[in-house]
Amino acid sequence: MAGKIFINYRREDSIATAGRLADRLAGTFGRDNLFMDVDNIPVGINFDKYLKSQVAACDVVLSVIGPDWLNAKDETNQRRLDKPDDFVAIELAAALARNILVIPVLVDGTRMPKASELPDSLKPLALRNAIQVRNTNFGSDAEQLITKMREALALGRPERTEDLVALSFNAHLVATFLLNVGVFLTALAMFFSLSENFAGALAAFAVALPVCLVGAQTLVRNESVRRFGLMVCVGGLLAVAALIVSQQFFRVVLFESDTLQSGSLLIGMYFMISAMFLGSDQYWRTPVTWPSSKAKAILMRIANSQWLAGLLFLSSMLFVAATWEIFYRLTDSVAAALALVGVQLVVVGFCYARYWKALAANPAPSTA
Repeated sequence: MAGKIFINYRREDSIATAGRLADRLAGTFGRDNLFMDVDNIPVGINFDKYLKSQVAACDVVLSVIGPDWLNAKDETNQRRLDKPDDFVAIELAAALARNILVIPVLVDGTRMPKASELPDSLKPLALRNAIQVRNTNFGSDAEQLITKMREALALGRPERTEDLVALSFNAHLVATFLLNVGVFLTALAMFFSLSENFAGALAAFAVALPVCLVGAQTLVRNESVRRFGLMVCVGGLLAVAALIVSQQFFRVVLFESDTLQSGSLLIGMYFMISAMFLGSDQYWRTPVTWPSSKAKAILMRIANSQWLAGLLFLSSMLFVAATWEIFYRLTDSVAAALALVGVQLVVVGFCYARYWKALAANPAPSTA
């Protein structure tokens, strides 16, 4: 059973980061094990005792500290931390007095407060080891925090929930596609460079870089790349659409092939799927909303099977098949096209191995 977690934060200072952190922690420890926004205090209850009782029920307290946490003031210009009715101070003081594990979470480079800057009841906080969480690299920082919390609480590995499998499966498949598109663009850049078409090489490299970056960050489920990734995928979809219709407007001989246009439609479709993935909370957070129990059962059967999942990852190569013919037509070399296929197969194998490693870290729930 996961430990109880209390998220202590000041609303005007770090509500956005605290909310994102709560969503990420819920996926690992469960929403029922999180305490946040303890402000619905029953009428007539001593709020000091009430808050302390809530903190006492937890195993770890996360103190989210943003740039205005230390010197936040009320309407009378008095520092909030020094006031006896400050919820943040009451909660932290209760945790420190009970020797509960308190982890300062420093937001976007905020420095750790010194003991001399804190009220007496909070001075021990200055001795607690802190961890940085940056909104620009939120995914990996949050995962590091979760790892440290699990180690400190001596918890076993979380069970392999259906939501965890679905999120990981979707992320790795989208990453596989994007990285393979990035490989193709890099191969184009190399060909243009060898052909002394340096403008073309620069353009291909410039496009390959963000595509590869989004693919790599999607592979580790780093949420900070979502908005940028959505732009990349929409841009890729528009580019594919322009190439498909370019024969009518620009008479591009390259796309006179029906096979090539059909393959390009597949690429465009997966760019659309990737845009949906990056643009929707549904594909990044738990709980996952399933369209039907049958669809859920089918996906779980595939995603939890090494062979079926492997076949699906391998079949993702079909969505980049058009890149092989494009590269062959440009280079007039079967060897170059086969080399591209080989590198893309390596990418598929790498992403599949990363996916199965992620599942292996979370044992399947016991059926006993």
